[in-house]
Amino acid sequence: METTVFLVRHGRTKANEEGRFAGRTDEPLIAAGREQARRAALLLAGLDITAIYSSPLIRTMDTARIMAEILKAPVKIEEGLNEIKIPQWDGRLKADLLKDHGVRYALWKQDPSSFKLSGAETLKDLQARAVAAVEKIFSLHPGERVVVVSHLAVSRCLLLHYSNRPLSAYRNISVANATPIALMRNSGHNCVVQEIQEKRDMMTNQAGCLS
Repeated sequence: METTVFLVRHGRTKANEEGRFAGRTDEPLIAAGREQARRAALLLAGLDITAIYSSPLIRTMDTARIMAEILKAPVKIEEGLNEIKIPQWDGRLKADLLKDHGVRYALWKQDPSSFKLSGAETLKDLQARAVAAVEKIFSLHPGERVVVVSHLAVSRCLLLHYSNRPLSAYRNISVANATPIALMRNSGHNCVVQEIQEKRDMMTNQAGCLS
């Protein structure tokens, strides 16, 4: 019996366009982001999605609700899927953060797995609570297919965990806006990570993993 979690990064936002660190700011999707969410749902249409879990932020909730209209699945908020907490950066241009040595953005760019800042989450912290959230979702939906809508940092940390790769490989993980990536687990807890680029296409970027 296989359980599948489709991991989806939210659709495009103004912060993505401007090179701004959105963090936990509550910004909505732009028109292109709404269309990306619609296309993501169409990729999964007909796969009998039973639930959509979302980070509580507006851009993820917008993405989840657009997908829910097509997939006819309920949307549930999951706090463990929230974006990384670095309040010192929220809403700021990344170019400005690089000039502000007190917020350690340069270290984040060079070696994010070593990043630490007072009052902020580390990648290790983020990965622990995101994995806990996804494991809970796996346990609640045995044999089902569900969608998880989250953020870039969260998606990278989850993909590293389920591919048995270290956090030092964080910058090697590419996650496009609103492109579903399947985490498929069988009854033996073996898991496969696959990017979904075409309808029902589960053959790209395949890697075996064991949780």
